[in-house]
Amino acid sequence: MKQSQNLVKVFLLVGFFGIGLMSCSKNKDIQEPEIAKPGAETKKEFVFVVTSEAAGEGGGAGSYVVSSENVSSGEISIVGKGIPSNEFYFNVQNNLVFGLTYSNQGPITPYGFGTNGKLTRFDNKTVNAVRPGIFGNYGTKNTIIGSTNRSLTDPVATLMNYNAESFLIQNQATINLAELAGNGRMAIWTGLFQVGDKIYIPYQIAEGEGNWGGNITEVNKTTIAILSYPDLKLVKKISDDRGSFVGNWGSQQGIGVLANGDAYTWFTSGTTENGLVPKNPSGILRVKKGTDEFDKSYFFNVEALGKGKIARGNYISGTKFLMTLYASTETGGVGGGKVKLAIVDAEAKTVSEISGAPVHDQTDYNNKIYIEKDGKTAYYVMQEDNKEFYVYVIDVATATAKKGARLRGITNVAAFSKLEY
Repeated sequence: MKQSQNLVKVFLLVGFFGIGLMSCSKNKDIQEPEIAKPGAETKKEFVFVVTSEAAGEGGGAGSYVVSSENVSSGEISIVGKGIPSNEFYFNVQNNLVFGLTYSNQGPITPYGFGTNGKLTRFDNKTVNAVRPGIFGNYGTKNTIIGSTNRSLTDPVATLMNYNAESFLIQNQATINLAELAGNGRMAIWTGLFQVGDKIYIPYQIAEGEGNWGGNITEVNKTTIAILSYPDLKLVKKISDDRGSFVGNWGSQQGIGVLANGDAYTWFTSGTTENGLVPKNPSGILRVKKGTDEFDKSYFFNVEALGKGKIARGNYISGTKFLMTLYASTETGGVGGGKVKLAIVDAEAKTVSEISGAPVHDQTDYNNKIYIEKDGKTAYYVMQEDNKEFYVYVIDVATATAKKGARLRGITNVAAFSKLEY
């Protein structure tokens, strides 16, 4: 868990916070358009958050938010249309991309399309926040955020309920992560997910030493905290000794909920930095709708199929997930390892490797993907061996991919989605 070097990189995602009693930071002198609302004649554009190269590619080095109508071919560049950004995490909620600064009292800043049809940074709708550690959406208007706490000397974390429509913190609560882990250890949470009317938070169990939490100490058990909503109070914690820890720091992935309400969680079972080797194979566990308990009748041993350990995953539709599998025995965490793409059917217990997509380096923190609402097409951003970034367009039914647009003049992709206006 020595991740200090990795945490200086820009991350996707997904995230937002604030302190309810603190006023919004607004500059009334800035003239901004109204936020566009999807309507009968809605337009759609893909939106990326990228890190640029040096000025030779048409802009200063730094992070930018850029949009494109087409990602299936051609090139996408920040030249002439990129909006500078200085946030660390990014999350999509309520048809907006929210940027979150990785510092105490940093602002949550929404990006989206204005009524003038232009991609806009809405500085008049910011609110200050704590340093984010996890975040995830609840419903279509709210995002729950958990603060960064990894040391036993500072075990009490804050959870905040951010309203992405009013741009305010609705309420907040605290949780003691040392008490959650027990036995003198620290819980290091890795993501936050709505499951039914509750919130599921998978977590690692670690030494709790130093700013980064020290070494992981438990590798033969899957552990999840279950919280109530909207009061954000711990209801119970569940564990399963057939699994291993879920996700990595900043991953915001590891649990997917099917349309029928069943939740699936997956794990790598990779060797830790301090040399602990899990006894359990990489696989998937299930929590049936409404039970808040692991289903002891279900276990999908993905590793036994001989196609690799699970790296990361995202729910598509039906019973299918888009996953990356490690292409060799080398596994990663925040980053590291070579991966390949696959369609995984959790109910049928099948893995279909995606043809047309090469083995590639795992991106930092999480996969940068967008899945169409009908579940038929997925878009995946990868960096090829020549260090160029491309969008791959995936046909879910046939498990095939085609190389799409090149992202020109960038060194990293922090977020990827589609907005309407």
